[in-house]
Amino acid sequence: MLDTWMAKSRWLRAAQWRAAGIVHQAGIPANGATAGAALIGVLAALLLACGLDGAGIAALWASAALDALDGAIARNFERPTALGGVLDLASDRAVEAAALLGVVWRRPTLDFAALTVLASWYVNITVFLAVGSAMGGEEKLIGYPPGLLERTEALVFFTLLIYAGGAGIWLCYAYAAMEILTAAQRLAFARRHLR
Repeated sequence: MLDTWMAKSRWLRAAQWRAAGIVHQAGIPANGATAGAALIGVLAALLLACGLDGAGIAALWASAALDALDGAIARNFERPTALGGVLDLASDRAVEAAALLGVVWRRPTLDFAALTVLASWYVNITVFLAVGSAMGGEEKLIGYPPGLLERTEALVFFTLLIYAGGAGIWLCYAYAAMEILTAAQRLAFARRHLR
C-alpha cells in the first residue's frame, strides 16, 4: 500500500531518480545496488540479534533505501534484465527472513507468533508470484498485483516489533492476518483480470 502510494508521488519519484543517478555515478550498477542492499539487510539482522536495536533498524531502513534504487538504475542507466528482477525479489525475501530471525533471536517469546508471520509470508509470496507471473510484467520481472501490505509495511512492522515488548506477540498475529488479507486481495485481483 505504501509502496504503491509512494510510486505515485512525483516528488518521491524524482528523488529516487536523482539518488539512482548518484549511486550509478559512484560506479555501482543495478545488481550491485541489489547486492549491497542485501548485505546491509543481513548486517541489520545480525545487529538485531546482538541486541543493537537502533543500529539494526537504521541498517534495515538503509538497506531498503538502497534497494529502492536498483530498478531505477537499471531502467535509467542500464537495461533491466530478468536476472536483475530475480536477484531483487530473492534478496528482498532473504533480508525480511533474516530480519525476522534477528528480532526473534533475542525475543524467544515471539517464537510461535513469528512462525505465524513466516507462514503468512509463505502464502502471500506464493500468491504474489503466481498472480504476477500470470499477469506478466512490463517494467518489472513480474506484474505487481496490488495489496494491503508491501515492502515498506514490513519495515514498519519490524520497527514496531522491536519496541513492542509483550505486545509483540499480538502485533505478529495482526500482521500475519494482514498478510493473509493481502493474499486474498491479490487472488481477487487475479480473478478479475485473468478471466
